[in-house]
Amino acid sequence: MLTNPGSKNALLYVPLATICGFVISIALLARNDQINTTDISALVVGFSVALGLISLILARANAKLHKSLSEQEVAKHTLTKLSSAITNSGASIIITDSRGIIEYVNDKFVAMTGWTADEIRGNTISVLNPIESTETEDSLRLEPSCLGENWKGEVLCRGKGDQRFWAAVTISAVSNDCQQVTNYVLSGIDISDLKEVNRKMEQLALFDSLTGLANRRLFIDRLNQSIKSAKRHGNKIALLFLDLDQFKRINDTLGHDSGDMLLLTVADRLKSCVRSQDTVARLGGDEFTILLNDVDDAQDATTVAKHILKTLKEPIKLGQHEVIVSTSIGITLAPDDSSNSDTLMKNADLALYKAKEKGRDGYYFFTEELNIRAIKLLTLEQELRHALQFDEFTLLFQPQVHIKSGEINSVEALIRWHHPTRGRVSPDDFIAVAEETGLIVPIGEWVLKKACIEIKMLQQLTQFPLKVAVNLSARQFKDPKLETVIKEVLECSGLEPQFLELEVTESMLMDDIQSVIAQLNRIKATGVTITIDDFGSGYSSLSYLKRLPVDILKVDREFVRDIPDDLNDMEITSAVIAVAHKLNLKVIAEGVENIDQRDFLVINKCDYAQGYYFSKPLTFEDLYDYFCKIERISA
Repeated sequence: MLTNPGSKNALLYVPLATICGFVISIALLARNDQINTTDISALVVGFSVALGLISLILARANAKLHKSLSEQEVAKHTLTKLSSAITNSGASIIITDSRGIIEYVNDKFVAMTGWTADEIRGNTISVLNPIESTETEDSLRLEPSCLGENWKGEVLCRGKGDQRFWAAVTISAVSNDCQQVTNYVLSGIDISDLKEVNRKMEQLALFDSLTGLANRRLFIDRLNQSIKSAKRHGNKIALLFLDLDQFKRINDTLGHDSGDMLLLTVADRLKSCVRSQDTVARLGGDEFTILLNDVDDAQDATTVAKHILKTLKEPIKLGQHEVIVSTSIGITLAPDDSSNSDTLMKNADLALYKAKEKGRDGYYFFTEELNIRAIKLLTLEQELRHALQFDEFTLLFQPQVHIKSGEINSVEALIRWHHPTRGRVSPDDFIAVAEETGLIVPIGEWVLKKACIEIKMLQQLTQFPLKVAVNLSARQFKDPKLETVIKEVLECSGLEPQFLELEVTESMLMDDIQSVIAQLNRIKATGVTITIDDFGSGYSSLSYLKRLPVDILKVDREFVRDIPDDLNDMEITSAVIAVAHKLNLKVIAEGVENIDQRDFLVINKCDYAQGYYFSKPLTFEDLYDYFCKIERISA
């Protein structure tokens, strides 16, 4: 048994020391002072047992000691690894105390900010805030009062020298055993490049690449927000839709670079006409929209529109050229006209087209009558498509006669539409709609093909070399495929090109003279005759007439109608005939209604005439009968 070393009955005492420094005494006690053989045997046995117990105790003690030493080594090694990881981390690491005072920064922080550890230590984290940073920068500010348990987000920071950079920051709280926060660990990575990429992507997605103005997507978003705000606060907003007048002519004449310069100048001027809370957007091409927030009434929008019209009229320098542009403006109000963004855009667009119809360089407010008209036009467009598909169109032919002999030289093909429920529809009621919607192109091709086929048939039936004149629309004339279409129609119908006359209005020739001449030459190359229709209605015709590859002039009916009562019309008509003949051009006077007009044209040596005095427009059958009668008379 174990006992203290001072026992008087001890037979044997052995002191043992552990490696931990503890002293253990082992003693064998006798029952009395006499030692006998039995006691010696007991001594040996007891001592052996005691040593076994001691060995077990020592083994356990040594095991615990080794475990403790291993844990310390592991902890020390782990701490070393953590320290190295923080020091060499790819992220910037800051450790502060519980008050936000910086105690430690790693090498990445030094590289990112330019501050050394000694320079930054002892400062609060607010030293990282840009000096002039405000909430409008959409960035949090690093302040000790903002520190919480855990947080992560994007922060605009500053380094030494006040250079700025964006960082993705994570803040973690460190607590002691009593759950009290003792430190904060801030880790951050520089995301400035990523923010710049995102900014550029947003710029591309929401802003016009040329002018930097809001694009359609951003404008519609702001329009929807303004509509909601107007509902909450009982305010009004105004939407202005703008389209530059004659932009295409300037762009085609001076080139696309000049066109871009013009658009940039217009964008800057538009921004100068509105307030900071308003939005100017470019939808594409030369179309702009303006959102006016918090207006009192239509007068506010009128004031802005007038200011825009005046500002845009100031000359714009484009390289060596100086141009003046005007604009047409359509205006709609919310909630007066609608509280739906799509409807407001449509309303402003309708008002814009009305402003153009009134003569351009002006503004027009949306009215419900415009909406009713738009619905009618949409219905008419659908019916026109149906008419084209189901062959509801027919052709009439009005003779063009030799002014002296009265013999038919050619006929003008005139389209007519017999509606299945509304009966005959006047061309004045559907040609403009067809032109606006683009349907005029397939309709025009139908007229061209139908006219050539029927005149060829009439030639075969009557053996008369009759010519046919077909009007080209503005869209058809600008179509780059027009030359191919003409060739295909001539080949399909079998009509020889010298029997086809194509009429283009004078107004169609007023844009880019070089492009016009090039297109006329392409048409002329097919072998057809070219006529300028409504001649005299333009403003600079005679100055470039000699440059145009044309064959015939048609005097506008407006100048013929009041002959012989209007001396001015008589002088204009006689002058046009004289100039045309000097240029070796033939002249056709249209709208001849009486003998006085016919006699005046004969005296002034006009070549051909067309009008009800000679013949009304005829159907194919009537025209055939006419030539049959002539043949019988001559026989």
